[in-house]
Amino acid sequence: MRKFHASKGLAAAVLLAMAAYACGGSGGPGDTAATTPATTQAPTTDGQTTSTSAPPSTGAGETSGSPDTAAPPAGFTYKVAIFSNPTTDNPWAYFDTEPDVWNQYTLAGTLPSLYGSAFPTFAIVPVLAADAEPPQGAADGDRWVIDVTMRPGAEWSDRSPITAHDVAFTFNAVKDLEMGGNWLAALPMARPDDPQTEEDDTYDGLISVEALDDRTVRYTWSARPGLAQWQFGAAQSPIFPESFWGPHVEAADEAADLYAVSGVAAPSGGSMIYDRREPGAFVRTEANHGVFGRGDVVTSYSTGGTTSEGAASWEVGDTSGEVLARWTAGPHAAAAIYSVYDTQDAAILALRDAEVDFMLNPLGLQRGLQSTVIEAGDLDVIANSPNGFRYVAFNTRRFPGSEPSFRQAIACIIDKEFMATNVLQGVATPLNSLIPPGNTYWANPDVFVWCGGLSMEERVSMAVQILKDAGWTWEVEPQWDADNQDVIPRGEGLRGPDGTELEPMELLAPGPGYDPLRATYSLFIADWANDLGIPLRAQPTGFSVIVDRVFGPVDWDMYMLGWSTTIFPDHLADFFETRADSATTGGFNLPGYSNPEYDRLAQDLKSSTDLEEAAGIARRMDGIIAHDVPYVVLFDTPILEAYRNTLAYPSTTVLNGLQGFSGLPGSVNLAE
Repeated sequence: MRKFHASKGLAAAVLLAMAAYACGGSGGPGDTAATTPATTQAPTTDGQTTSTSAPPSTGAGETSGSPDTAAPPAGFTYKVAIFSNPTTDNPWAYFDTEPDVWNQYTLAGTLPSLYGSAFPTFAIVPVLAADAEPPQGAADGDRWVIDVTMRPGAEWSDRSPITAHDVAFTFNAVKDLEMGGNWLAALPMARPDDPQTEEDDTYDGLISVEALDDRTVRYTWSARPGLAQWQFGAAQSPIFPESFWGPHVEAADEAADLYAVSGVAAPSGGSMIYDRREPGAFVRTEANHGVFGRGDVVTSYSTGGTTSEGAASWEVGDTSGEVLARWTAGPHAAAAIYSVYDTQDAAILALRDAEVDFMLNPLGLQRGLQSTVIEAGDLDVIANSPNGFRYVAFNTRRFPGSEPSFRQAIACIIDKEFMATNVLQGVATPLNSLIPPGNTYWANPDVFVWCGGLSMEERVSMAVQILKDAGWTWEVEPQWDADNQDVIPRGEGLRGPDGTELEPMELLAPGPGYDPLRATYSLFIADWANDLGIPLRAQPTGFSVIVDRVFGPVDWDMYMLGWSTTIFPDHLADFFETRADSATTGGFNLPGYSNPEYDRLAQDLKSSTDLEEAAGIARRMDGIIAHDVPYVVLFDTPILEAYRNTLAYPSTTVLNGLQGFSGLPGSVNLAE
């Protein structure tokens, strides 16, 4: 879910490869990690096996026993709690079929990119590229060509050079195996017109990526790429080592064959090396002390600029402001161990009892547990604005989710302010826009809201009218009872415009052990729906189970998840564009929403080269989704995090919190 809970990101969502320069982090809060580099989202599947195809992997990354938590002589061990099981050690799969945030956390910092996202400003900065900013390129006939020069000296952890050939190999592997998911945004490829369809369904994008020599990469586009496609897309996409993955790609008949290969033995080009994985127990990563740029001094400024001094010296943006953070690029920790706990409560207990130093949580620390943490004395609690949202989605491919009036009536009956204030007791902030308010430049505070500000009596009346106007009928029509302040009688025998009777429906939602807020919210939504005569039942379900259901066969009615999104809001396209339908193309359009007008705007957003123009397009798209309601955006909460005060981070003030950069395993240090 880049762009990024199945919170993609989109899921949400900054890409794994967009990790902050020298921070070893990646973007994306939410359950699903959303991703289009720097932009979007995604969720997870159940387990990972090791391929037996030639050449054999050197290890499945699944061993028995406990990790060695003793700090190696060269540094300390960064001990982190997580409370959902990472399902893969294969980074190709993470970007496609297994993009949940728990995989992101543990794979963070293993793959390099040409450009990345600066901590904590999210400015685009060079990683392996020689130019401080992504080159603009130039027209070449009816195509657009961008050449990028790579800095010399960058190496994989096996000490082989990282070259332009690795960049080209990554693109060709994604293209040849027709990978989907976040790859659709990370490497947005051109699409020719399908002669089987009446409409022009071409799509501008990448035609090829070539290595002109060891240090020069040529990107050829069908037209000049927009911000989402280039600066926030392909320029920040991850790079894979051809020396390791090449034979596996060659042996794969389809992407699933490649995804079955363990990535434990793969060389790393980032700050951390994936060492081993014990499913249900832990993941261990080791420091890559040879990572390019280690030892450089990085400085971020309040005006958005960033500088680096050392082997990779550069300056990006306006550096006239105050210093937000200054640090020496790591890794400083000798290893990081991610221990899996059954519940959030168990993870917090481990934090309080000094078993771990930090807890990664896309939802942040529950307010009710703050006192438990603070009482420990050696823990600090921080709060940051989120860049994500939690939502309910409809399956628009089948009745009744295919009826806009059905979705609009549900949206109308949900009283977000009542839920946030009275039920969730001020812990949650009601949201209406697909762009969270913390992402201030892009946020749309005036987005359309169904039944906004109405009382419950008025909501019931309006929801009933929406259905009646669309041709729905009841055997018993719901009525508001002023004396009891409730719906009496409830609706019965509701039938659609064509006379189809509603069958019992399920609303899949995380259980209280994973997220008590969504678990509670789902019960209220189901109750309100039943008032209208909609036979909806809230079904508490494991996070990974929900992800499997909604990313697999389209046998579901409604679900609740969340996305962590990225700064550039191309998740608006990734989540709802027809070409991104998860059931047909493996994209992140989970509801199967299709709207030709919206598709045109999505292409305009992806191809826009002007920030102001792109913002206007994004607000129009936001308004269409708010009206058509494939999603109802519900709420989010401040990201509260706790860490042991023996640790030091470059800064603790950052949109989406430290978890948005996967806890900064490549730059965390011991406090002086």
